[in-house]
Parts: sequence; C-alpha cells; structure tokens
Amino acid sequence: MPGVLDLPRFRRGSYIILVRPLLALLLLCAGLARAETIQLRKNGNVVSFEYLTQDEDTITVQLPGKDTVLTYKWEDLDQDWVKKNQPKLWAERQLLIKPEEAPDKKMDKAKESESDPFAQELPPADLKALVRNLASAMTDGLKGIPMGSVEPLCKEADIDEAAFWKAYDELKKASKVAGATKAAEPVEKTDAKEVEKPEKETPKRTATKTPAGKTNNANRGKEGQASAQRSAENKAREEAIKKDLENDVRSFNGVGYLRLLTENGPRARLTWAILRRTPEDRRILVANLRKYESQAGQMAEKPDFKDKIEALALKKTIANAADALEKVTRESATMESRLQGDCQSLLLKITPALGK
Repeated sequence: MPGVLDLPRFRRGSYIILVRPLLALLLLCAGLARAETIQLRKNGNVVSFEYLTQDEDTITVQLPGKDTVLTYKWEDLDQDWVKKNQPKLWAERQLLIKPEEAPDKKMDKAKESESDPFAQELPPADLKALVRNLASAMTDGLKGIPMGSVEPLCKEADIDEAAFWKAYDELKKASKVAGATKAAEPVEKTDAKEVEKPEKETPKRTATKTPAGKTNNANRGKEGQASAQRSAENKAREEAIKKDLENDVRSFNGVGYLRLLTENGPRARLTWAILRRTPEDRRILVANLRKYESQAGQMAEKPDFKDKIEALALKKTIANAADALEKVTRESATMESRLQGDCQSLLLKITPALGK
C-alpha cells in the first residue's frame, strides 16, 4: 500500500542463524563430540547410540556400526532419565531450550515402526543389561491408591484407619531404592505386630450402669470427640496427598510393592489390599513385566546366544510375577499364596541392579 514502509521479513531459521552465533560457538566448544556414545530411554527401554546433533525439539543419533540415522522428539523421550544418567547431553540441551515450541515434525508411522529401535523394543546385548533395564522400569514412579478409596478399604478390610496410614508410609519407604543391596529390607518386626492388630491401640467402648439402671454415656461422648479428632487429621492428610497427586508427585514404585508383597504378614496383606484398588499401577507394572518377558524370550531364541538357559529362566521368573500381579484385581477376594513367592523370585533377580 502507498505510504506504508515495506520492511523485509525474516524466517525463524534465519533468525536463529543471525542472532545465536555465540550459542553455536559455546556448543562447539563445550558440547558432546560427534559420534560420541550416549544412551536414551523411551517407554522404559534403554538403547545406546552414537550422538550426531540436536536442537530445541529433537535429537539425531545413529545406531553403532550402522548407517541408519534416527531423529527423536525430546518430548517422546524420558527426559528425567537423561538428565540423571546423561548429564553432559542434558547440559547441552539446556543451552538450546527456548521458550517457544517448534512446530511438530510429522513422521509416517509405518516407517517409524520399521526404523525406530524403541518402537521395535529390541532386546539388549546381554542379560545383565536386560536386568538393569527391568530394574530401572521397576523404579519408575507410581501414584498409589486414590484417596477416595481409603475409607472403603478400611471398612472392607476391617482395620483401623491408623493401620492403613502406617502401611501407606511403609510402602512409600520401601519404594526408596538408593543404595539398596538386599531384597525386601523389612522394617522391624514390632511394627508388623502393631499393624496386624491395630484394634489394640484403639480403646474399646465401655458403658457403665447408673444406680437407676441407665447407661452412662460419658465415656461414649469422650470417645466420640477423640474419633472426630482422628477423622479430621486423617481427612487433612488425604487432602494433602490429593494435592500431591494433582501435581503428579509419584511416591511409590514397583520395587516398593514387590518388597512388601514378599513378606508373610499384615504388611503384605495391606499392600495387596492397596494394589487391588490401584488399577493404573497394576497396568503399568504388568505391561513392563510383559515387555521384558518378551525380550528375554527373543534373546533365548537367537542361535548364537550363549546364555539360553539363563534367558529362559529369567523369562519364566518375569512371566510368573506378571501372572500373579494380573490376578490381583478388585474382584479378587483373597491374596493368592503364589504371589509372595513369585514377587520374591523377581526381586532377587533385580536387586543387584538397583541403585546403579
């Protein structure tokens, strides 16, 4: 239009080239070297690559010893795992991150399935790597029981709510794996007795007779006040945990469930009762186990694989645990005896890899 100053327009790519030469220089000096070996994690599977390059939204890598070049979206990868286990790669990413998001890059799903080792879920090179990957998957955060299920669970199990919260805290404690060297490190036996018979901690209601034969309600009134006070405390705790869940705080994991389910006592039964009411946790646990069961089977079928017997044994152990956990449903009325043994066998397999 006449009288309007027609300024030149720059595309986003041109903008990056013009205004970010210093960032490029920093990456060149301090970043990862081309073809340096890195590891990435996606869907619980860890794969080694030769590093090529990355930008704000994607990373480009190459399979070792092959010409195949692969590009992944950062949003599809386990970034928390990369941050913890690949600090140099993550530091380079931090220099590239920008506030605005780049447009999604579309990729044909059929071609992605053919070329993506994560999509193919390729088994690792050896059984030790498979066990490490499985142990890592068992430490992925889980949400635990929905807070709306606490009161029905206590009524159904006929336990005091204090016993539930004690089991809840023990499950959270058992889910901590840093420096773990033993399978199912239980807390003291005295705690187990307290959980097994919580009704002893709760004073029984008593009623006395007046000379006229009428019931004295004084004790009942005091107990009612104490019960209301405990209920208010429990309600406040529920609300606090609900806020944590809204913020996606995940305090539990598969290791915690396995550790307590291996016990032969009240903690195991309460953990089983909690797991019955957490369908999302069960689904994630079983899906992870089925994946590594399949990978162990693929390794055993390789003609040149040396540890076939060990691979088949590992596959059986994982399959048994997955089968046992699948039978823990909302409809199941009793805790099956094989659940303890199958969880113990799996825990013994993965414990050496925990915390590494």
